[in-house]
Parts: sequence; C-alpha cells; structure tokens
Amino acid sequence: PSNYFDKNFGGKFFSFNDAKLIGFLRHKIDNENCNHNEKNILLTSLLYSADKSANTVGHYDAFRKKIKIKDKFMFKLIEPIEHNSKIQIFREDANELVRKIKFDICYIDPPYNSRQYSRFYHVLENLVQWKKPKLFGEALKPEPENMSEYCKTKAPEKFQDLIANINSKYIVVSYNNTYNSKSSSSKNKITLDQILSTLKKKGKTKIFKKKHNYFNAGKTNFDNHY
Repeated sequence: PSNYFDKNFGGKFFSFNDAKLIGFLRHKIDNENCNHNEKNILLTSLLYSADKSANTVGHYDAFRKKIKIKDKFMFKLIEPIEHNSKIQIFREDANELVRKIKFDICYIDPPYNSRQYSRFYHVLENLVQWKKPKLFGEALKPEPENMSEYCKTKAPEKFQDLIANINSKYIVVSYNNTYNSKSSSSKNKITLDQILSTLKKKGKTKIFKKKHNYFNAGKTNFDNHY
C-alpha cells in the first residue's frame, strides 16, 4: 500500500517503488517486537540503504531532474561494533557540551558556510523521527529546526566561545579553504585567519596542509583547494 514516504518522495528523491518499500520498512520497524538496540540497528541500516538509492548528488537540498529514476533500493544490515561501555554519544549543542566534559583530544569540524545541515539532510531526519510533518517547497522540507549559528554571521563568535571552553589536551580543527567561492551560500562564515587567531589565544598552534579532493555541484573554482 501507498504510504507517507512514497506519497511525498516517490518519483523525486527516490523511485516510486523504492520510496514505497522504504516507507513500508520504516512502518514495520516501529511495529516489530524488538528492543531499543535492535530498533536502532534496523533504523541505521535503513538509513544507509536508503541513502545509497537516493536520486541526489549527495545531499537532499534538491533531487536530480529529467532522468528516469531506477529501482535500486536494497536493504542491507550494518555490522554494529561490539558493545563498549566506554563509548558515549551525545546529541546536544556542542558549545554547551564542552562545558560539561573533559577529554584528551577534541576534533572539531563545524559547518563554515550558510548551508544548514538540517535543511540538507531533512529526508533522512524525517525517516528516523517518523513524525510525518507537512512538507513545503520543491525540495519538500519540513518547518526549520536545529538551525545552527555556525551558518550565520555570528559563527566566529560561536567558534571563539567553543574553543575558549574546551577542556582538552589537544584540539584538532579541520578546514577547507573555500572562502573565495562564487556562491554566497558556499562562502565560509569563519575565515582561516579568524580560526587561527582564536586557536592561538587558546594555546600553541600548528598548521597541517595538503591538497584535497573536493565536491562541487556549482560554479565554484576550487583551484588550490586544501
């Protein structure tokens, strides 16, 4: 039978048949007699499997048009790591979290441009939460939520606050030099100079630089991309 997922995303982000099957499996997961861990394994497996069959260029801000979408969804179970009590996963504002915990190494990869992650991966969020919200626009997005200040003009201030409150022996920050992008949405909200200035106030800073492959679906020139 038809369901929320294929009614909204069929023939767009997925083929109609794939969307119908994904929606059916999502409904079935909620109605299976399984414990918390088993449900999470099934949900994660569905996420990975669905993403591999999506009609996109890697994110869900738009879907590819003028092509025949092939049926290619195949459900494959993940291979979860063995339970380890030392592993902890948090889902909260990083600027608040660093005020509560202490660690040896802190790796940071904040969003640098105006593209909100929650608006780029809304289909996957929708699939997991399964709240079946009303969707808007051509990209079929729900009402905004989890909008990050790192994608706005206050990003440098948020970064300064984050670094200042980290309790760690080492801080590792990754950065891509896309600041001269032709696309306004791709321009970095935090420049390399701002990052270095903030880090140097915290402690001794070293730069490690290398050429790196890039993802580009627009008109940005990525010459000398590091």
